[in-house]
Amino acid sequence: MHYKKSQFGWLIIWIMAPIILYLYLAFMFQWGDNPMPLTGFVLIESLLLIICLLFFQLTVEIRKPILKISYGIGLIRFNFQIDQIESVEVMSNPWYYGWGIRITPNGMLYNIHGRKAVKINYLRNGKSKSVMVGTAEPEVLKRALEESWA
Repeated sequence: MHYKKSQFGWLIIWIMAPIILYLYLAFMFQWGDNPMPLTGFVLIESLLLIICLLFFQLTVEIRKPILKISYGIGLIRFNFQIDQIESVEVMSNPWYYGWGIRITPNGMLYNIHGRKAVKINYLRNGKSKSVMVGTAEPEVLKRALEESWA
């Protein structure tokens, strides 16, 4: 079974785009009493653009024998062996778990928006662990994982 789904993180774009635009305009027109130095402008703009590139989307891919989770352009990624999966379940996270990469009482959470997730219980080094993967289609991801490890 091959599965691949990407979710676009509109929230990070909606937050970062106005900030980047404002800083650009502030630098170009030198608003305020203290002009912004070029080095400060370049550093801040570069940092914001890098954050956007790293977190603008979440891709979940199943290519037997590996479950791959990657953010943005793929520099932040996590791999799990499908044969180590013990069980999967669909769940709805509380709103306060937030988005991004989080440590929660239910295990690590990889999410870009929304509250729906698939909780994956797996074995690593003889210890049982859990990870939650946020998705817009949790039933489809659960079925794909079950078919892959069966």
